[in-house]
Amino acid sequence: MNRKKLLSCLVFTSLCFSSTHISAASEPRSYERKVNTFQKMFQERNYVNTELIVKFSKKLHKNDKRNFKNLFNLINIKPIGEDFYVISFSNQTDLPKLVQKLYDNKIVEYVEPNYKIQKEFIPSDPLYKKQWFHSKINTPSAWDTTKGASDVVVAVIDGGVDGRHPELKGKLYKPYDAVDGDSTYFPDDHGTHVAGIIAASLNSVGVTGIAPNVKVMPINVFYGDSTTAEEISSALFYAADKGADVINMSLGSYYYSKVINDAVAYARSKGAIVVAAAGNDHVNEKTYPAAYNGVFGISSTNNKDRASYFSNYGTFVDYAAPGEDIYSTIAYGKYAYMSGTSMASPVVTGTIALMLSKNPFLTETQVDSILKKSTLDLYQSGRDNLSGFGRIDASLAVKNTPAAFSITPLSSKELIINGRNSITTSYKAYTGSLVSIVVKDAKGKIVKNIIKNVKGSNKQVNIKWDGKVDDGSYADSGAYKIIATAVKGSSSRSKELSVNVKNQLKPSITVGRTTIHYSPKVSKIGIVPITLNKTQLVTAKIFDLKGAHVKNIITNKTLPGSSQTIGWSGKNSIGKQVPDGNYLMRIDSIDSDNQKADRKTVEIIVDSKTPVIKINTISPSVYKAGKSILAVSKFSINETVNVTIYVVNNNGQKIRTLASKKSIKLGTHSQSWDGKAENKTFAKSGKYRFIIESIDVAGNKSINQSSWFSLK
Repeated sequence: MNRKKLLSCLVFTSLCFSSTHISAASEPRSYERKVNTFQKMFQERNYVNTELIVKFSKKLHKNDKRNFKNLFNLINIKPIGEDFYVISFSNQTDLPKLVQKLYDNKIVEYVEPNYKIQKEFIPSDPLYKKQWFHSKINTPSAWDTTKGASDVVVAVIDGGVDGRHPELKGKLYKPYDAVDGDSTYFPDDHGTHVAGIIAASLNSVGVTGIAPNVKVMPINVFYGDSTTAEEISSALFYAADKGADVINMSLGSYYYSKVINDAVAYARSKGAIVVAAAGNDHVNEKTYPAAYNGVFGISSTNNKDRASYFSNYGTFVDYAAPGEDIYSTIAYGKYAYMSGTSMASPVVTGTIALMLSKNPFLTETQVDSILKKSTLDLYQSGRDNLSGFGRIDASLAVKNTPAAFSITPLSSKELIINGRNSITTSYKAYTGSLVSIVVKDAKGKIVKNIIKNVKGSNKQVNIKWDGKVDDGSYADSGAYKIIATAVKGSSSRSKELSVNVKNQLKPSITVGRTTIHYSPKVSKIGIVPITLNKTQLVTAKIFDLKGAHVKNIITNKTLPGSSQTIGWSGKNSIGKQVPDGNYLMRIDSIDSDNQKADRKTVEIIVDSKTPVIKINTISPSVYKAGKSILAVSKFSINETVNVTIYVVNNNGQKIRTLASKKSIKLGTHSQSWDGKAENKTFAKSGKYRFIIESIDVAGNKSINQSSWFSLK
């Protein structure tokens, strides 16, 4: 059978750059480096003839780009990622000469052609039973644990994925067209086929993906059957920045690309796991991106667990997966068989997506370690060049993946609150995660934070809940959920347990203060703080000291178990302000089981009169600053107050504060002044007086002033 070679040739080399200096030439680079560049860079012609990719040492500013463009007679310069740019020039440009000039420029880090890259698949007739690969890799068994999590995102860097396909509708997440730089593209059979292998819905229609509940981030990089290093690297940057957990690339070339390698490294630094096809020419030759450091290179196997006739092989192959006659989705709502390492790669990608659905905290190294224990050796024990570490088994991979978070069943599904009982559970969380456990009521409101941001442990940690909520009261009877969440970075996993609460605790009321001072002239309402230990029907009434009823404040009002207030405006039942004096608020309550709480009584002292202060005349009226005789003011007060005392001059200017919010009791008091101002220097000669501001416990205020006296 004639097979068309679909891999293009790539060669990429390194160079250097700085955004602070642009010149046509500077000190020459090493001879060996130049020879390496010119001999290898142009030996293959499968690149965009009028474009180069340049890596600069840092992001170019507007003036830098303009100067660079003019200096090298460029048509355009546009960014891909942070420090990478595609430069375009006329087809009359002497390309080797331009490369040499760029090489000799201090601001250039490296240069390489914008090579074309092609899809990695071989079309095939429908000869085998549809989706035979599921039973081969045991996905149905893996689904007993997880069918994928909706917060796991798989980027498919390929042709455009058909988002209207019944199997993929509603699954696409932040689609992107790296060719045009927007979010729209034409549906493509290859990209849609790959996406279907990974995530086609489990909807009793058509086919099923390996991880049917995950999201797909489709990134189109193809215009026809080929793409370029620009589009591939741009797609990798985009996928990494937009939060892809796994990246599948069913495409490749035989030549190393520095810009794509750097983009792969960037994606891995962001936590993405990168998977790529090994190629379809049955040759022992490295294929990129599969052979880049950290990329899982995938070869293809058939339904007899033998290497596919077309599959490339070599030291860069990490794992093998079914890739022959794979039935999956194609564009415009259709289905078809395809063969190739392009189909094997998404089988592994889908398996990794299942692993991350069970434990999103896994690192690339941990995923690799688990996969090594979850394969079938095909040719020899350990690794071989045909199948890497063996053919993937999704069930084993999921089984060998430690749970991100686990929690034991509650000691009881019913909590009877009586002040002594509690329910218990225990959890394990992946090391490096942070665990929080909350209790939510039937409306989804958090009523209790049991623990918050506690470091995860691989040992069982015991947790108990006695029914108390965050304000110290007890939860009301009803249905609740205990929700435990482990978080690491942007990933999280939650477990929930249901519990029915029956609050049989005797109702109680706690008052914040037993005596309240209240002035109707200061505040519209006198506040009595209370705390209920559970929801109760509350009645509050006002009586005078003779026991006469004054007013009902509330009658059988349902108040939740929490801290709150009861207010009285100082008026009686007919709306008239009561005279100053002492009153009692009696608070009674009953719960839903007709249990009564012990009555609470609060004394409310209504006081609307301002404090009365009498200041004696200061004698003698003339003082000499700093001498033993000082200005002394004597005053009397009729109740306990807080006073602020200061001295002012005859212009009303404050000279010195002598006391600030000082508590003094009923009686006679004195205040002296040594003639010094606030800055501790003597005040100027002139007339002065004492000002006394007072406030009583009800909030009533008064301001009094002494007679004038002279200072010399």
